[in-house]
Amino acid sequence: MIRIRTKMIAYSMILVFLLNSIAFFLYHNSQKSIDQYNGILQRFFLLNEISQRTGNVYRSLNAYLIERSPEHFLRYQQERQELVVQQSRLKHTLMQQNITVKNYQNLITSFLEECTAVVKYFEKQQLPAYSSHLAEASKISRFIQETTLTLIDGELTNYRAFYRDMNQQQEYFRAMGIAVFASTILFSILFALWFSSGITKPITLLSKAAKEISLGHLGGEEVRVSTNDELRFLTETFNRMRFNIRCLVEEIKKKSELDKLIKEMELKNLQNQINPHFLFNTLNTVSKMAYIEGAEKTSDLIDSVSAILRYHLGDLDKPSTLHEEVKVVEEYFFIQKTRFGDRINFKTNVEPDCLSLPVPSLTLQPLVENAFIHGIESYESGAMLMLNIFYKHGRIIVEVSDNGVGMDEETKRRLLNKEEDHGAGEAGRKRSGHSTGIGLKNVIKRLELFYDQENLVEIESEPGKGTIVRLILPAEREKEVAERDHV
Repeated sequence: MIRIRTKMIAYSMILVFLLNSIAFFLYHNSQKSIDQYNGILQRFFLLNEISQRTGNVYRSLNAYLIERSPEHFLRYQQERQELVVQQSRLKHTLMQQNITVKNYQNLITSFLEECTAVVKYFEKQQLPAYSSHLAEASKISRFIQETTLTLIDGELTNYRAFYRDMNQQQEYFRAMGIAVFASTILFSILFALWFSSGITKPITLLSKAAKEISLGHLGGEEVRVSTNDELRFLTETFNRMRFNIRCLVEEIKKKSELDKLIKEMELKNLQNQINPHFLFNTLNTVSKMAYIEGAEKTSDLIDSVSAILRYHLGDLDKPSTLHEEVKVVEEYFFIQKTRFGDRINFKTNVEPDCLSLPVPSLTLQPLVENAFIHGIESYESGAMLMLNIFYKHGRIIVEVSDNGVGMDEETKRRLLNKEEDHGAGEAGRKRSGHSTGIGLKNVIKRLELFYDQENLVEIESEPGKGTIVRLILPAEREKEVAERDHV
């Protein structure tokens, strides 16, 4: 996998190398031109200095011959030495070593030899000899002057050719610079388009696929990219994630359908669990009331039993409301009050504004039955069972309280954790008085499924001090159901 950072570094290095190579080429050629120009100037200066130095040597020699002073002789020696040095430079400076240059060097040598002869014969006082050599030195000096002009003229000819070539080279460099500048810009633009396309195209495809997923469309085609960098890894990870989500959704759908079937079976089973002991006790009470009293109270009791049976045998898959649940509980209170008389007192304290809240069917009656059977049924007198429904802090609170035997912490924890009961015989004995056969754990589970929330139930209880089972229901559920029914 080639990282995006590596691509950027490679591009930068290539661009820097290209620009530096071009800059080095231009610098090398410009430096070459400057060196050629400096060489021409040095040749001009050298030829001019040789011509002047030759004249200086001849004049200093004449001055020495006329005045015979050591100062003039010393100057003659210095000028002569400088001319020798310049003659040695001449061989390495001039570009062309042709016949003219060689004659020029020989003229300088001859001039120096004639000057040496003049000094020699002058010191020997051989007047004719040194006069002859002095005349020859003067003649050679003039030849050197003329040859110098000839060589300078040749160098000027070379300079004109160099100047013409330099101008052509300058135009070439200018055109090349413009071409390199335009090519660099074009290359940078093409690379930027290619590089940005390699980044933005996968991101665009991923954004489009993510938008489809947000709309619930999980069955789209896989995102494919041609790059081999981090975006390829990101794309492959995204495709795997979408596939996993699709599999998870299918699994959730299957589990949801299974849970729905299980719930329907449980509800059907609950409908068939009307406890025969409860019916027997109730009907026995109705028989005694019919024997002792007139038909009015007996009729009310039968109506209550009928209402409860009708509710139990109805469509339990549909949600109920607190209003319907409270009506069933009141019928249950009436039946139990009729059975136990003054041994038990039932009270309700319900705020009417809370009764429209939707709840699962068979929610309150199992709680009341549990409180009655496990809490106060064994009391001979003074038993109290209360149902309170009120609104508090955005929640609707349902409390079923009794002053019965209570329960310990282990029992509360077991009920709230929805653990499986152990010991079917004991559970069966405790349920012997139920009309529904539904325990507290079943109610908790159905409430959590219905509201899609947890921690909806609290239990306050101590042994010997009674029990409060509190339902904390979201008031917003009423609005959600109303909107759903409206749609």
